[in-house]
Amino acid sequence: MPHRAVSAALVLLTALVGLAPAKAAGGMAAGQPFLDTLEPATLGLLERRGFGFGATFGRGDAASNAALHEASPAYRQLTTTVIADVAELRRDMEATGRKLYEITDGNVGRVFETSWMSAPTAKFGLVGVVLRLDRRDFAPAPRQAETCGEVRLVYRLGYRFQRAGRTYASRMPFSVNVVHDLRPGEGGCASLARATRVPADLPTPEARAAWLATTVLAGATGRPKQVEINAQVVRFPSGQETTFGGQAAYLMRVFGVTDAGIIEKPLENTPDAARLKADAALRDDLARFLTERSGEIDRGVVLLPERFLATKAISFSTYGSARLANRPFAQAFGRDGQAFAGLAFASMTTAASPAGFIERLDAGTCQGCHQSGATAGFHLIGEDAPDASPVNRVLIGYSPHLHAERPRRAAYAEAVAAGREPNRYRPLPLSPPARWGGEGVPLFQRASLGQACLPDSQRRHVAAGFTCEGRATCQELAENAALGVSFGQCVLNDKRDEYSGQACLTGRIATDPIRPWLDRFAVTGQVNSRAARINARDHTCRPPVGGAPAGLAYRQCDEADRRFVGFRPGQTPPNEICGFAGGRAFDICVATNDFANCLGGSIVRGMRATCSAERLCREDFMCQALPSDLPDVGRVAGLGYCSPTYFLFQMRLDGHPDPRRRS
Repeated sequence: MPHRAVSAALVLLTALVGLAPAKAAGGMAAGQPFLDTLEPATLGLLERRGFGFGATFGRGDAASNAALHEASPAYRQLTTTVIADVAELRRDMEATGRKLYEITDGNVGRVFETSWMSAPTAKFGLVGVVLRLDRRDFAPAPRQAETCGEVRLVYRLGYRFQRAGRTYASRMPFSVNVVHDLRPGEGGCASLARATRVPADLPTPEARAAWLATTVLAGATGRPKQVEINAQVVRFPSGQETTFGGQAAYLMRVFGVTDAGIIEKPLENTPDAARLKADAALRDDLARFLTERSGEIDRGVVLLPERFLATKAISFSTYGSARLANRPFAQAFGRDGQAFAGLAFASMTTAASPAGFIERLDAGTCQGCHQSGATAGFHLIGEDAPDASPVNRVLIGYSPHLHAERPRRAAYAEAVAAGREPNRYRPLPLSPPARWGGEGVPLFQRASLGQACLPDSQRRHVAAGFTCEGRATCQELAENAALGVSFGQCVLNDKRDEYSGQACLTGRIATDPIRPWLDRFAVTGQVNSRAARINARDHTCRPPVGGAPAGLAYRQCDEADRRFVGFRPGQTPPNEICGFAGGRAFDICVATNDFANCLGGSIVRGMRATCSAERLCREDFMCQALPSDLPDVGRVAGLGYCSPTYFLFQMRLDGHPDPRRRS
């Protein structure tokens, strides 16, 4: 098919189906412990079996956000709280000159249109079911015998409607995690772990949904333990944040559901940094607690008392793993953590210094975890429905952290099922996958290209480190004097190894300790991709003003690239692939708030990093699916291309239709 025909076909939202999502081994593999499922067909059937979002509030028949908002006082209260939180953040930002708009075609800040939460065209759809037997480690001591962990139903905001004969549909970056406690039945947790091993005879979505409903989700009815929100509520485009490559802020909340409505709950292990800085006695109290529990902290299994905790957090990207805003312990105790200088670091397995101890603590907070090894602030994104726009479709619906966590959770479940003591150690969320066995720190794999790594200069702070694979260099990309530990990213800087999509620029973050949206990034160097002009042979370094944090190594696709000639069955795929890129037409499309009408014709082919179920994208990028009608696309089945996260409309709060418009 000529490319003009491809572009024209892409305009229709439901005309094409993208490549089938890659299936990651271990999520729901026959004969293995059930860990999670992201399969849309199975999840849709579960919603029809009574596991829709409305059931969280006792309104399982609510088919839209409007219906749920009308029927449920608890949901209305939750919506009112989110609206107030967004309004407060907006006031704070606008007081510093950063004006925000719900619907705009300008190069300005954008704020979440809260009308989506009560729109008749929108709903929270089920995108994941996750079994967490390992969460038993975080139950308070008196409840250890009463729980076997948690099962979680993850929902994402989305919309679907018809207008002028066209279907408008997309998901949005607003997730709700509904958490149910797992109660031990007869036979205890070992029996439950054995019962949730995936049987071999589940060939269809119907069979999988039926099995999940009667095993994993058998106790996930009625009132949940809690409801957790993670929502992108502000976004500044790269045209404003020309060196950051864009910025976004995410609201994080936890609620309990009661007969009377909802109640605010503290965020687990997430201290209220502002209150601690203002109250020396409370800060000293926390320091004593942390010192006494330093061994548990080093293993990653501490549970902080509620008196220290925040009830709301705002996390920030881009460069989320290097932002002080996502490190509340560093805010409260300082980057060097001198309050903990007296700890016995020689006997620890993760932290090797006071600064490393602070990093260990921060990595266990809500914002620290969701901006470390994450994808656009999330760990579970979910897979797209078959009729999703082929140019708004993710290939891999989970983060590098969730990918690395699956082997750990599987080993934990196997131990529980066998009646053995599981390995309760938890790595830092930036860690790569590991081989789990025995106790303590596992044997980490070498970090793959684009993934986080620990530079040699930082090993004095973190004992449980990890290095890059092959000829890759662990390159520090974002220096931040406000943080005590710096991580790097695995890149190939030698000209013979360069590939499209990798980071090519280093820089320095200047932190505003009170107003993180005023943080600034200055480019300080270039480490690869030095071609002077864009061409199809050598790599040039595209600046972050185009939406690529840390820059983007890039070359044009040639005809062989367009037909995926270098990809051969059974061989390791090349590091770069001819995917899609933006440009002037893409920017114009973004400004229309009508991506369904123009997106297909506004993108061009361009080289990007290759990604797959086992080969994930770097920070601030995600694995996007290739449209299924590209010439010779069968050669790259199961592969996608790494795109800046905010190039996908489903991962940005703006660019969507106005939910208040009726026609």
